[in-house]
Amino acid sequence: MPDEKKKCEHPEKLKGEPGDCSPEQIKECHGDEKGHSCTEDN
Repeated sequence: MPDEKKKCEHPEKLKGEPGDCSPEQIKECHGDEKGHSCTEDN
């Protein structure tokens, strides 16, 4: 989906699609947040 990168809060750190982020990368970008806000459909 072309809109995936627009939803990413840290596109400069994105290496692929937001759904491809590792747990370590999610923690680095979002701290101890329970979910990965870049991939949630809100």
